[in-house]
Amino acid sequence: MYFTVQVASTTTDLDERIAALLDQYNQQVGKLEDESRATLAQLRWKLLWIGLATFGATIVGGFGLVWLGLRPLGRLTDAVSRVSTKDFRLPLDNGRRLPHELQPIAERLTQTLEMLKRAFAREKQAAADISHELRTPLAALMTTLEVGLKKPRTGEEYREVLEDCRLCGQQMSRLVERLLALARLDAGVDTLRTQQVDVVGLAEHCAAVVKPLAEARGLTLRVHRNGPSPMQTDPNKLSEVVTNLLHNAIQYNRPEGSVDLTVERENGHLKLEVRDTGIGIGPEARMHIFERFYRADPSRHADGLNAGLGLAIVKGYVDLMGGTISVESSEGVGSTFRVELPIS
Repeated sequence: MYFTVQVASTTTDLDERIAALLDQYNQQVGKLEDESRATLAQLRWKLLWIGLATFGATIVGGFGLVWLGLRPLGRLTDAVSRVSTKDFRLPLDNGRRLPHELQPIAERLTQTLEMLKRAFAREKQAAADISHELRTPLAALMTTLEVGLKKPRTGEEYREVLEDCRLCGQQMSRLVERLLALARLDAGVDTLRTQQVDVVGLAEHCAAVVKPLAEARGLTLRVHRNGPSPMQTDPNKLSEVVTNLLHNAIQYNRPEGSVDLTVERENGHLKLEVRDTGIGIGPEARMHIFERFYRADPSRHADGLNAGLGLAIVKGYVDLMGGTISVESSEGVGSTFRVELPIS
């Protein structure tokens, strides 16, 4: 059995207590909100100053790092600015090494300057060599004329004087023509005038032209061929290549020696080979054999055939025709020049 008891009482005190607690709660909340706003304001100012300081430090530090990073480049720039035509060395302080990233640039600059130095030296040497080569026939020409004018002579004697002058003029003319050929190659204005050419016939013609010179020196000149070898090429330049190689083989050969010219086709290429039994070329000379005015044997002077320009012209023409040239040689045994040209 259950009993329910209901009691009635006033709630005024309870309401007052709840109102007081609510008021206290609102005050505390308001106080916390004021403190939060003040803290957020301070935090905003701190963040602003921190941001400004960080930005300033970044700017100053960035400029400092860039300045420090560019100092080696400035040293390199200063060194390059001090290079002159009299001194091609890159004047870098060996005690202060460049950063690893700039070392390849400095090495490449050093190599380039060394190549420029060699090029300037070659140009100076070429000017001296040209003067020397022209001085000899000019001196011979002037001497011949002076001797011829010293006293009256017969018509036959004057004819002999004029013949000697003509030979000197021919020698100078050949030298000038070769210099002009090299100048055209250097300027890139020389072009190929191609046509269908029987290379075997061309080689035999070149051999026939130089054969009297070979016979005068007691040399045997042979042409070896493996069937016809037609190709599209410039006959004049190819003739110049073959003739110069034959001249070179004859000039530096031994008495009673031989010169063999071989023409053959192989793997889409035309191969020309000139082999001699001459004095040979040393390893050091082979590095410079295709430079103008260079002679492998300084003791031997030009006889009007090439004056040290023949192989330079050969190399230029072979390059122009898209081919390659190489040399194998043993001192005292002989030399072999090989030319390979693509058959178009």
